[in-house]
Amino acid sequence: MLQTLSIKQFAIIDTLEIQFSDGLTVLSGETGAGKSIIIDAIGQLIGMRASSDYVRHGEKKAIIEGIFDIDDSKDAISILEDLSIDVEEDFLLVKREIFSTGKSICRINNQVVTLAVLRKVMQELLDIHGQHETQTLLKQKYHLQLLDNYSEGSYQELLDQYTTTYDKYISKKRELSDLESADQALLQRLDLLKFQNDELKEAHLKENEVEQLEADINRIKNSENLNLALNNAHLTLTDEHAITDRLYELSNQLDTINQILPEKYDSLKEEIDQFYYTLEDAKHQLYDELTNTEFDEQYLNELESRMNLLNNLKRKYGKDVSELITYQEKIESEINKIENYEASTSQLRKEISELYHQVITIGKDLSKARRQVAQTLRDHIVDEIQNLQMKDANLEISFKPLDEPNREGIEFIEFLISPNKGEPLKSLNKIASGGELSRIMLALKTIFVKSRGQTAILFDEVDSGVSGQAAQKMAEKMRDLANYIQVICISHLPQVASMSDHHLLISKDTLDDRTTTKVEELIDETRIDEVARMISGANVTELTRQNAKEMIEQNHKL
Repeated sequence: MLQTLSIKQFAIIDTLEIQFSDGLTVLSGETGAGKSIIIDAIGQLIGMRASSDYVRHGEKKAIIEGIFDIDDSKDAISILEDLSIDVEEDFLLVKREIFSTGKSICRINNQVVTLAVLRKVMQELLDIHGQHETQTLLKQKYHLQLLDNYSEGSYQELLDQYTTTYDKYISKKRELSDLESADQALLQRLDLLKFQNDELKEAHLKENEVEQLEADINRIKNSENLNLALNNAHLTLTDEHAITDRLYELSNQLDTINQILPEKYDSLKEEIDQFYYTLEDAKHQLYDELTNTEFDEQYLNELESRMNLLNNLKRKYGKDVSELITYQEKIESEINKIENYEASTSQLRKEISELYHQVITIGKDLSKARRQVAQTLRDHIVDEIQNLQMKDANLEISFKPLDEPNREGIEFIEFLISPNKGEPLKSLNKIASGGELSRIMLALKTIFVKSRGQTAILFDEVDSGVSGQAAQKMAEKMRDLANYIQVICISHLPQVASMSDHHLLISKDTLDDRTTTKVEELIDETRIDEVARMISGANVTELTRQNAKEMIEQNHKL
């Protein structure tokens, strides 16, 4: 949940800090007081697009900071751990700086992150529902995604199986299409591939050959220095003052000592003997190396010629030797396909047919699983809508076969609604009444917020166009939702405001000829006054205040 919001030099806001709590928080105020600006500021924390227009006139940058309690958001914590972002005491500090140049910087727990990372983390914590989000819910192309989210993974294995099979099917279709569309150019390409294949095959490429060539060339070029060093090292172990002879003599002396002082120098003698045998072995190795070390100009020329060949191939193809070996295998396979064009296309058509049959078979099983979940979701949505003073409303989730399967399935899925008795089912975007639309959106959002597992939701005037009993029911719905998720709501409805656990008043003030927004938490009499203003407008009477007081008391008894 969002605990603290700090805003500096943002739009008409100079400096503002708001403390939020759990439950239902309502933000109210006159039109133009700055409620939408606060929504825009919170939007910056979840990764919405920044603009230099947000920076207060005359300032270099705007700063928005939010402190979130993420104790209940395991998904967010898991994402943060995957991103190696430190999480201390289950609190998250999110900061967005917007500069007058239009540039913005995002930070999570003081660590700079990309906008994409910010969005990925914050979508697990906070959801802002406004006009844009309403339009998203109305669009048919999102309905299948909503259904799959609601399923909570009950058919995820089947969905993964379908997606994998469909991807194979499309890949094979693309492969066949490429072969057929390239028919005219196949012979030209075949000539090129054969030339490249012959050239690479003739080179007899080997893994790690370049490294071995470099070592061999270096050895021969430095054979004189190497020979001298080997000879000196060998002489050290074989001349009249050889250390091995001295060690042998030392070992004999220790034998004599051990006869007089039994066991006292046994360990030392073992170490001396071991060192002696090691040097003896080194002496033989140095001798073998010495006899094999000589400058061979012809062999050096052969090695350098080979190295030049490999370097030329690497430059020509833009690949290292290992990649060239893989490329040769690939073009051999392509040559085989082109030379066996008819056989290849026939085999591909057979594979495509088999995969299409699998797609349809798995798709039918997936559709069956979706229909079962859809019935549960349909009943859930109808219950929610009817509870919002739309008792005759009906909703169905329509499944229609697609002409061709797509990556999502084999059917077209859409939410259809009949807001009133006797009306036919129609698309959500055909709803004409703003009040009906607001209630339907609240019902849908209530359901899908629960399925997403977020910890806070912000409603931006979701109650627009609603009044009377419908407004009361919407207020009750928001309060119920606030029992397990933080709800922040901008509202003009006294029913919603009187139902809230916390009420913040947004207003404008003028200081030094500049307008700024301020926030005041309302309690007791000030809250009654604001609810009374929301009931009657500017003319607040004692009767209106009494009405507001009774509304607050009554709603808190529910």
